[in-house]
Amino acid sequence: MASKLGTSLPRRSPAWFWVALIAVPALYFLWSASWLWAVVFAGAAVLIALGPRFRAPELENVQVDETGVLRVDGDVKEQVQWNEIEEIKIITTDQGPYREDVFFALAASNGKGCLVPHDAAVRTKLLEELQARFPTLNDELVIEAMGSTSNKTFLVWKKASNAA
Repeated sequence: MASKLGTSLPRRSPAWFWVALIAVPALYFLWSASWLWAVVFAGAAVLIALGPRFRAPELENVQVDETGVLRVDGDVKEQVQWNEIEEIKIITTDQGPYREDVFFALAASNGKGCLVPHDAAVRTKLLEELQARFPTLNDELVIEAMGSTSNKTFLVWKKASNAA
C-alpha cells in the first residue's frame, strides 16, 4: 500500500523567491562597499534558505491500506473500512491556493467516515486506490472538482441501494 502513519514526510523546499529577493540587496550593498548591510541581508537570505532544516520533521497522518483509510490529527482519529463506504465526496472551498481547499470525504452508513485533505490524498495515492476499488467512480466529476475554486460538494460515488 501507499502510506503508513508516522513515516517522515519530505522536507518542504525553502521559499526561493524570498531568498532571491533578499540576496539582491545583499549583492548591491556588497558592490557599493557597505559591508554591514551586505552581511545583514546575506544573513537573512541564508536563514530563510536554511529555515526548513531547523523545523521538526513532519510525519504522515494518513494511512491507506488494504483495510481502509485512517487519519490521525492530534486528538482526532477518523477511520473507515473499504466495505463500509457508502458515499465518496470531494469538498472544495474558496480558501486556496495558500490553504488546503480540496478534501476527500469518505462516509459510512454507521456515521463513521474520514476527511482527507488533498495534500495527504496525493501523498498516499488515495484517488488511485479509490478508482481501483470503486470502478464506477465518476472521473468527470473528480476533474471538475479539482478545477473548482468555490465552496462546493461533488458526490463522485454512491453505493447502489439494494431496494427492489
